[in-house]
Amino acid sequence: MAGQMTLMNEMRDIASIAADMASTDTSVRVRGAIDFLRLEARCDTFLLAYKTPGAKGFNLITSVGYSEPVARYLTSDIQAKPEFTKQFADQTRVWDWDDVPEFYDSYSGAEVLRPEGFTNGFLMVLHDGAGDMVGMCQGNMERPDFTPRNRSTVEAVRPLFTKYVTKLRTRARARLTPREQEILALLRSGLSNAEISDRLYLSPRTVSTHVERVLRKLGVANRVAAAVQATELELLDAGRDAVTPLP
Repeated sequence: MAGQMTLMNEMRDIASIAADMASTDTSVRVRGAIDFLRLEARCDTFLLAYKTPGAKGFNLITSVGYSEPVARYLTSDIQAKPEFTKQFADQTRVWDWDDVPEFYDSYSGAEVLRPEGFTNGFLMVLHDGAGDMVGMCQGNMERPDFTPRNRSTVEAVRPLFTKYVTKLRTRARARLTPREQEILALLRSGLSNAEISDRLYLSPRTVSTHVERVLRKLGVANRVAAAVQATELELLDAGRDAVTPLP
């Protein structure tokens, strides 16, 4: 009977994860993907982070299971450490400790992760269509094996994680003011500068200045591209992006 109850509880967990992964809310889908990954790849810990252009370290989005010092270390300038050279040199694959023989006895392995009880882990660099790194995710486990199936599971969530970190990275880089967000929302609705001027009681020149700033911050050439980016990256829905994976 106890075994049946355990199975029922597990099935409820799986059903909840599946529901999250089918959500129309990107942050909920990401939460579901993280929990799915932890279940299927048997990860004891996981973190997801994006990289701001020019920054040495990473901006942590969510961390599950790591102590604060370890999470802080893993999102620091790890690219500069020799035990991470291979992983960041080839961003197309999922790397585990066995792929980097020197990792186990490196500073990161011997001084940071092994004292926490980990004997293996993975790192997947996330990159955009142009090949630029936009973020990364890492997971660690107490068991030593990381199977081909585990690797495939991690690889399967790459597109979702890449899209999500790209959105947060773009939003962080843009840093739109409340007024600029308002202008962008009206651009997305198809309003002209004159119509925006009437709607917000601003002079046409002021509206034009705001539009130019929005385009520059988003790195796009015209208002159509700005509207598309606002929709695709959910730039006007910042309040919905808190990812809180289940324990």
